[in-house]
Amino acid sequence: MTIRQPKLTTGGTLLAALLIFTAYTAAQTPTLTTIYSFQGAPGDGQQPGGVVPGGGGMLYGFASGGASNNGVVFSLTPPASPGAAWTETVLHNFNGGSSDGSGPLAIAVGGGGVLYGITGGGGTAGGGTAFSLTPPASRGGPWSEALLYSFPSRLLLNPGLAIDGHGVLYGTTFQGGTGTCPFPATGCGTVYSLAPPASSGGAWTESVLYSFMDNGSDGFYPLAGVVIGSGGVLYGTTGGGSAYGGGTAFSLTPPVSAGGAWTENVLVSLRWGGPSLGFEPDSGLAIGGGGTLYGTTKQGGNYGCPDVEAVGGCGAVFELVPPASPGGAWNSRLIYDFYPVCCGDAYWPTSAVVGSGGVLYGATYEGGSGNLGAVYSLTPPASPGGAWTEAVVHSFTGIPPDGALTGGLVVGIGAIYGVTAEGGTPNNYGTVFSLQP
Repeated sequence: MTIRQPKLTTGGTLLAALLIFTAYTAAQTPTLTTIYSFQGAPGDGQQPGGVVPGGGGMLYGFASGGASNNGVVFSLTPPASPGAAWTETVLHNFNGGSSDGSGPLAIAVGGGGVLYGITGGGGTAGGGTAFSLTPPASRGGPWSEALLYSFPSRLLLNPGLAIDGHGVLYGTTFQGGTGTCPFPATGCGTVYSLAPPASSGGAWTESVLYSFMDNGSDGFYPLAGVVIGSGGVLYGTTGGGSAYGGGTAFSLTPPVSAGGAWTENVLVSLRWGGPSLGFEPDSGLAIGGGGTLYGTTKQGGNYGCPDVEAVGGCGAVFELVPPASPGGAWNSRLIYDFYPVCCGDAYWPTSAVVGSGGVLYGATYEGGSGNLGAVYSLTPPASPGGAWTEAVVHSFTGIPPDGALTGGLVVGIGAIYGVTAEGGTPNNYGTVFSLQP
């Protein structure tokens, strides 16, 4: 089994609950436009990890680089007139060390427009931090950063951060916890929460909600964050473990009374090296209508793959339909498995899907006509049980101003947005793009 700690460029960024079907009208032909190219250190970031939508059409994101080369948080302000340039502003340069984080991994937008995020390094123990960025009281002033929490070392925080209506943050760690795993012997990973203080100026409280176990049925080594569903239930994936060794999709149900234990349920066990749903999910889940979950796997599917690092197929997209009655089994179904050998298809999906008008959109780190990543669409069947229809919406070329090696997607006002780790004008430091479905 091949389990890799995810790259910054493939990390997803999540709001409290990602409802993938949105109401705006789809255009005839999806159009992808590069809206910003990063310039690199010292004045700008590079290799962006993701963006999230804010109020008024704003985008907020994170990237490596910056003045101290420890990463930045940035904003993108939409133009006053269509077709004009977006305006990028670096809101914070991370300094590293014990008093600040380094290597931002995820951000989320909270109440009052406050940004919350995590970093993979820095803090008092060197294991990463949780931070907030508060907008200025007057337009154009500096944002105020606060270090909320320093994580213990060697946990390896994953990209992805969810925030609920009470301001509680949720995420996962690749290692840590009470479980014992084959390598390394520092735990099988966790799901954690960070709760804000009861009164201003107090300490944030971190709680391990669940420790994954290598027990022959549970998953381990999560590679992405969680999303929040109805009733505060958390949903996510693990890159390894399960009865078949290929990872899992899981739920975590909150306790009935405060302080009780969260209840984990493995919704599906993925088969390593086998066909059907694929295996080794690199990304989290998305929530659709009726509580249906959609996920992607980096490898597997029913076809071979030309990439030498691929054990089985080139990845797949699957759905999980909740049971008709509580306690029943979830129904799993393969939606699509990628097949680049014959048709220049996308492959290696490394982000969760999003959607517009019932059509799913996703991104792959490789594949497409230039083998530099692609954005794809999946249109549902006309009748239940039929085949979904896949199309490559955009193949990245890396030729300016286009990007290359894409990360995750998010739904914003009137468009879908995403980032690429490379490409752009003129320095090949990555881009932010919009997709008009």
